[in-house]
Amino acid sequence: MAKQTLPTRALLACGAVAGPMYVTVTLAQALTRDGFDLRQHRFSWLTTGDLGWIHQSNMLLVGVLTVLLAVGVRQMVRKGRGAVWGPRLLGLYGVAYIFGGVLIADPVAGFPPGTTPEMVQTTWQGAIQNASRGAGSLVLIAASLVIAGWFAAEGRRRWAWFYGTAIPMVFMALTAVGFAIGGNPSALAFLATPWIWVTALAVHLYRLTATRSDDVPAGQGMRSTPVPG
Repeated sequence: MAKQTLPTRALLACGAVAGPMYVTVTLAQALTRDGFDLRQHRFSWLTTGDLGWIHQSNMLLVGVLTVLLAVGVRQMVRKGRGAVWGPRLLGLYGVAYIFGGVLIADPVAGFPPGTTPEMVQTTWQGAIQNASRGAGSLVLIAASLVIAGWFAAEGRRRWAWFYGTAIPMVFMALTAVGFAIGGNPSALAFLATPWIWVTALAVHLYRLTATRSDDVPAGQGMRSTPVPG
């Protein structure tokens, strides 16, 4: 009996909804929670306080959805340069969010409200939670380069440039805007830019599956025949 796998399109759809959901919920919390200042505070600090469970749940869910996306990418992209490590790195990015959702960041002076400098201390949970954010960023950068290489090998050079250079350029532009307006130069960039990349990849591969009558069967991936664009 053939091994059954989850439908590829359903897995890719998980990645398509993960980013918009995460950004929307995170911004809603950042704009409504007392004491949170976009100009000074990191989004991971939303895991602290009485309402911290909301952001923890948000991170856990988006982490699981990203891991499912990675499985879909692996089913879709089975051959060629980057076909192995691209999905693996994307899956590790999801795992980093799962770790971030399981753990709680350390409070900082002023957030949650009532936290004084004397109350601020570093815990093992806070240290690992903080490290997971940096590790996730590095893993996603690596994934973007590997997957860009796969698109280049497939002859899809425009998409290779998009995944390999366009998103980093957007990140730099958002950072420049942050400096110009005098606010936190990286807050919105770190929130939106990674999920623009993830969502674009999920939607692009989802549309590619529409060119075939069925989902990609287990053990069969996209052909490595170069195509224009």
